[in-house]
Amino acid sequence: MPTLSKVLEPIGETCPADLSAAEAVRRLNASGADALLVERDGGIVGLFGHREAIAAFADGSGRVDAYMRRPLPGRNIADSLESGADIMYREDTPVVLMTEDEGPLFRKTSRTVGIVSANAVLTEIGKTTTDTASNKVFVGRRDLSLNVPVSPCQRACPIHQDIAAYVDYVSQGRYLDSWLVIHETNPFPSMLGRLCNHPCETDCKRGWVQGPENAVSIKSLKRFATDYAWARRVKIDWQRAPENGRRVAIVGSGPAGMTAAQDLRLMGYQVDLYEREGKLGGLLSASIPHFRFDLDQLNWEIQMIVDMGVNVLLNKNVGKDPKLEQLLDDYDAVFLSVGMMTGRILPVPGSDLPEVISAMEFLRVRSYDIIPDNFPRGGDVVVIGGGAVATDAAQTSIKTGARKVWMVSIEPADRLPAFGNELVEAREIGLQLHTGVIVNAIKADDSGHVNGVEFIRVDETKLEFDPESGKLLINTVQKLPGTEHVIPCRYAIFASGQIMDFAQDQGVPLTPRKLMEADTGGHTKMTKLFAGGDCVQGPSFIVDAVAWGHRTARSINELLGASVPHDAKPLTVIESTDDHREADYYNREEPPILPADKRRDMSATTSARRRRWMSSFTGRTVTPRVGVSSKSAIPCSVKSLAGKPARSSSTMTAAPTAGSVRITARSTALPFSESGSEMTRCK
Repeated sequence: MPTLSKVLEPIGETCPADLSAAEAVRRLNASGADALLVERDGGIVGLFGHREAIAAFADGSGRVDAYMRRPLPGRNIADSLESGADIMYREDTPVVLMTEDEGPLFRKTSRTVGIVSANAVLTEIGKTTTDTASNKVFVGRRDLSLNVPVSPCQRACPIHQDIAAYVDYVSQGRYLDSWLVIHETNPFPSMLGRLCNHPCETDCKRGWVQGPENAVSIKSLKRFATDYAWARRVKIDWQRAPENGRRVAIVGSGPAGMTAAQDLRLMGYQVDLYEREGKLGGLLSASIPHFRFDLDQLNWEIQMIVDMGVNVLLNKNVGKDPKLEQLLDDYDAVFLSVGMMTGRILPVPGSDLPEVISAMEFLRVRSYDIIPDNFPRGGDVVVIGGGAVATDAAQTSIKTGARKVWMVSIEPADRLPAFGNELVEAREIGLQLHTGVIVNAIKADDSGHVNGVEFIRVDETKLEFDPESGKLLINTVQKLPGTEHVIPCRYAIFASGQIMDFAQDQGVPLTPRKLMEADTGGHTKMTKLFAGGDCVQGPSFIVDAVAWGHRTARSINELLGASVPHDAKPLTVIESTDDHREADYYNREEPPILPADKRRDMSATTSARRRRWMSSFTGRTVTPRVGVSSKSAIPCSVKSLAGKPARSSSTMTAAPTAGSVRITARSTALPFSESGSEMTRCK
């Protein structure tokens, strides 16, 4: 355990013992300190805090030493943090006087060197201590997402959501309060309430021991609170810090870029957001199939960020036009969050045939409600890969009209990297699995069109997997000669990995894996250039990208030296509200989904919603075009949900404080029903 010297602070505001209590109260309020140290004859004799100020309220003419708390407890700076916390608890004091020994061993004396506060001690202890309490009191700087993870679930969460607080609010029926707490660190709860890998539930202490309890359904509760707010069309109107005159360019509007844009606007920076596609959202809107979530709901969350004054520039392929060098000249800082939006096609014979496509490109084109060229509606499709992207491509193929869809992977059926629930849902609507094989070639007919994919079996007994990540070690794959076979099809989709598609002649430092080189705070070797998200870490989860956005925004703020105003307020103060020793216990439940026959074809529902999504940003009706490729995008300009142009940073009126929040709502609750992994409006 660290010593108290780690949290030592200089002696703060003082006042003489003969000062009137009324004047001491005025000085206390003006200083913003927790307490004043009372001096007499050059020494500290007591403490005058807010509790003493209340006691002196009736008669402020008395002297401070008549009301002060004494004696002021002391500790040596070599003592442990635990001893400091212990004396603060026993003496009921927010401040402890710190001393340091000096002089020879047998003639030691001590001198006062500073103080430590209860908040500093508890914050430091919270970094290394697991809190097993059901509820906790926490007051922190939420305006910068600097809350201290103390419970196992909160510590496991990459963005350190205050899970205990928002779950507690749900238990009280305070659903909007729960959503507000979620939104403090999570700008996309509609997505993470459905698609998060929820490490918090893995570390939930309710599931640590075998018994009547299971881990709390944290992800589903987040989804419920967010759906409740969405049904009422609630909107957060953030109060931002005054404009500081600094400009930041963010390249990429995925979860990392949008999160950083929100945080930087809260701090008073002007933010210009560059996006290569014709719509915002990055992988959220262009790679994840829209049957997994409510597109209108994602649009609602994105619009709240845009309405903070983010200046959006669509169809801007940074690296080509404009060049990165130009951005570095024009802005105080640049954040690259370009993701890994390009799929890898394995270089096997026939991979250049017209009916061969990467899963990332297939999903991107379908996100515009366009059917890719040469897709065989009523024909057979083979998806090569066994992960989440492969599952998405397979289900999308089924919903697009394929007669039969195969998902083929090297891994055996019990070691597929895709989530189990997604596989179950996909098989319910007709997906065929073929495992333990590796692609050998793409077969073509006499006219040069795909008519099958050739595979060869691998020795499954020799396959090994990384004990940490669970990924297949490719050097353990051994083919079995004589086991070649062909699966007939008319279309082949490769879900065999992703690569970063960013011009490599821009001077960005790269790793041997051809990813951008940056530390966990987003710093690169170039002072003004930051990078984060999948383009640094490699393909990962949405919540990890959000965490990159938070960390990089703080790093940019540290670089540019703009401080948060002294009067910045936290978003919420959470208090312990009940005693869980007498709580009711409920079995864990998962949200229901539609039957397979209804999930098999949702094209009518999703097509209408996609057109509404595009119309909300373009201000016009979008007519799907055939043959959109990664090099072509639909030109459009950003407009708000109400059809008004999105406000530029330069036109925003700065609010007096940063981080506080006001809620506005319009209309009444709308009826909703469950469908698949999404919410749809009832007709």
